[in-house]
Amino acid sequence: MAVTKLMHMKESKSCPHDHLRNAIDYILDVQHNEAKTDHGALVGGNSGIDHKEILENFLETKREYGKTDGRQGYHFVISFAKGETDKATAYEVIKEFCEQYLGDNYDYVFAVHNDKEHMHGHIIFNSVSRIDGYKYHYKKGDWEKIIQPITDRICVEHGLAPLKFENERIGVSYASWASKKEGKVNKTRIVCADVDYAIQKASTIEEFYEIMKKMNYQIRKGYSKAQQKSTFTFIFKKPDGGEFRRKSNGRYTPPGYSPEEIAERIRTKEGSKSYEEIVENLSGKAAVYLKPAVLKGTRTYTRLYQAVSYYKLPNPFAIPAYRVRSDMIHIDKLIEECRYLKENPVREEHGLEQRAALMQRKLESLLEQRRQLYGIKNGVSQEELAMMEQYEELERQMILSEERGDDRFEEIEDEMEELEKNFPPEMLEVMSRIRKLSSDIAALRKEKRILERIIKTEADLEPKVQEQRLRK
Repeated sequence: MAVTKLMHMKESKSCPHDHLRNAIDYILDVQHNEAKTDHGALVGGNSGIDHKEILENFLETKREYGKTDGRQGYHFVISFAKGETDKATAYEVIKEFCEQYLGDNYDYVFAVHNDKEHMHGHIIFNSVSRIDGYKYHYKKGDWEKIIQPITDRICVEHGLAPLKFENERIGVSYASWASKKEGKVNKTRIVCADVDYAIQKASTIEEFYEIMKKMNYQIRKGYSKAQQKSTFTFIFKKPDGGEFRRKSNGRYTPPGYSPEEIAERIRTKEGSKSYEEIVENLSGKAAVYLKPAVLKGTRTYTRLYQAVSYYKLPNPFAIPAYRVRSDMIHIDKLIEECRYLKENPVREEHGLEQRAALMQRKLESLLEQRRQLYGIKNGVSQEELAMMEQYEELERQMILSEERGDDRFEEIEDEMEELEKNFPPEMLEVMSRIRKLSSDIAALRKEKRILERIIKTEADLEPKVQEQRLRK
């Protein structure tokens, strides 16, 4: 049976990416002229050819999103039993795993080592997503829900036993991985889609500029000395004064968006149509929640419909531009809210608020149970009690970090791991019960957050409901 292990590389004190560089050099066997990898024949990935280029691409992604510190990368080790497989099959298993699990979301490199009796492979991937800049974050349970179904399928296809995860506590989670892999929309794709939409509607470059302006864009023309060609910078202006921008020659912007290419596409109406791809992806994900009659009339349904149908609407400019783009990016949240409304239909007035109040009472009950466990003093020294209180505070900080979507989870997880190493045996059962309660609390808090988002969205509808009642 194959065994999978996940480890992370922390920031080095001398140079933040020292451990990352050493890990890449190790799996490529730079020190021994790549002897362990059949001199490079058993190496693959999406980040370059040699160790220097691979490291530079990892660092370029970090610099692009301003996330050069903290955890630098992650290291998978996939080991096969002696005689279980050959190097060619091991290479294919690891290659397919990287393509299906990491895809284009993260820079990665992998290598199969043949220096031992059992075949084993290493995967190094970046801590920062090159698509949206989010940091990789592994949560307890992600192995069963996300990783194992992929590894099982690949192993079975190659006639191997399913992979076994060696130690789930080591590592970190891939937040929102499933939605990212199913065509989640990001800002780059929105910019490309808006440009494609304007190209399809415009007959001249002047009309193109005018349509982009209606969509709240400013366009700046420049010149790239490196590429020796003209460039566009598309700047989307937010109502709060903020903005996001993408360059036509950016690292992740596909070809077809330079001034010359846009002018030609306006003339011929040829080229990619990102907006059609977005409509197809979003429609497929949201279809089941755009049908139930129970959802119609809710503001949540309306926003989901607008986000999915934006480029097909007769006058898309009638919808606040920034809000609909925000809805496109967060369409998974809208689908989550529609799913909740479908599974928990609320017919009475103020039913959502009553349900939220009930959840708050359940949450307070679970929190009290957990506080009592933390408060156990019989047979627990003051030092051990202090450790438990510190662990409780770290769990609270972890929840806040996940709600804010920041990267502090890395530091918090490191502190929790160090504490767990020092827990005496008699505390393990208590901590196990605490973790179970914490899991239930997290699930309840998540449901409560969904409800709160729905209540906030539906509040936008209330003035219209009152207006209709007055007319009657």
